[in-house]
Amino acid sequence: MRLLFKLLKQNVSITQILGFVIVNLIGGVIVLFGVQAFKDFNTLEQSEEQLLSKSSIVITKSVSALNTASGVARTFSDSEIEELKEFASVASVGEFRTSNFKVKAIFQFDEKSGFNTDLFLDAVPDEFVKNSYDAINDENIEWQAGVDSDTVPLILPRNYLNLYNFGYAASSGRPVVSEKILGKFPIKLVAKDSKGNQKEYTGIVCGLTNKINTILVPWNFVTEANEKYSNGEKKRPTRLIITTDAKEFDDSVVDFIDEKGYIIEGDSSHVRLQNFIYALLFVVIGIGFIFSLLAFFMLVISIMLLIEKNKEKISNLYSMGYSVGRIAKTYQYMAYGIDAAVWFVAAIIATCIYPMFSELMASASPDFVAASLFIIWAVAVILAVLFASMHGLVVYRQVKKICK
Repeated sequence: MRLLFKLLKQNVSITQILGFVIVNLIGGVIVLFGVQAFKDFNTLEQSEEQLLSKSSIVITKSVSALNTASGVARTFSDSEIEELKEFASVASVGEFRTSNFKVKAIFQFDEKSGFNTDLFLDAVPDEFVKNSYDAINDENIEWQAGVDSDTVPLILPRNYLNLYNFGYAASSGRPVVSEKILGKFPIKLVAKDSKGNQKEYTGIVCGLTNKINTILVPWNFVTEANEKYSNGEKKRPTRLIITTDAKEFDDSVVDFIDEKGYIIEGDSSHVRLQNFIYALLFVVIGIGFIFSLLAFFMLVISIMLLIEKNKEKISNLYSMGYSVGRIAKTYQYMAYGIDAAVWFVAAIIATCIYPMFSELMASASPDFVAASLFIIWAVAVILAVLFASMHGLVVYRQVKKICK
């Protein structure tokens, strides 16, 4: 095989091979970098909103001065809800159900530190939340509770904790609380009816979210508690939660919501930014693949020209008894080696430069945790095998054509 290689490697164009290496390196690094960035961004989106169903947003109506003067809340009518349900790419629409009774929350951090406040509770249908959670205190909590339960799972807005840490705690000298520690402090919920009857519940924090600005509890709890502690009157919803079957909401849904004068809690710019980043990453990965495909054809042309220049030698070797496969292996091994080397170097470069990007993301978002760089090497191996296999097939067919 070594003598055969020495015979057939003549007329190799170093310039063409070098051109392939450079172009494929550029494309390879872009593809691997883009795939890793897509994985990290997707992980960030999922971890930040792992409490609610994926691809969901919460909308409300804006409050005008007229509403303030009249004291009438802005609610959603049945026709408006149906209009949202029928809109393309909207999978489901759920109503928020608000508590109609007095609720007091008592936060006790230690024997000396604590405070209490009046608040209200909200609930959405169970289909919009996970069935169970690994709570902040690492205990598995089922998302269910009734009016006779002793414990009630809670989902809190992250800005509530920020308001306490950077507002109340900072001004009153109280200790600040991290998300991890929050689950270790008991939160007492006291529900009262108009006759003064009350019951105390223990609230268990499942986690924090940026999508809502209210405290969520299970649907059955609010439904049963409204019947027990109030007159059971059902009010029109002032908030709706919307989900989509797609990876994210397209701009047409956001534009429709804006046209109706609805407000996306958490700011619609976040949804638009998410769509833009996903689109940008797909474009980046696509550009990388274009470079890689261009390099693929460059190597194919280079090897085919080399085979054509050695056409007479190949014919003579075949006449001497060498098989098509044995002759083709000389060029196939050359292609395999080049492909493996290029993608190996591309993976090294991507591994070295990507941490700079992840540090930038971490500084911009404290919740960002970079995924393992194993994805870079896994994709590099898969693409190296794919391109090498295609090169090997093209080479075999070309040699077979000459021999036959």
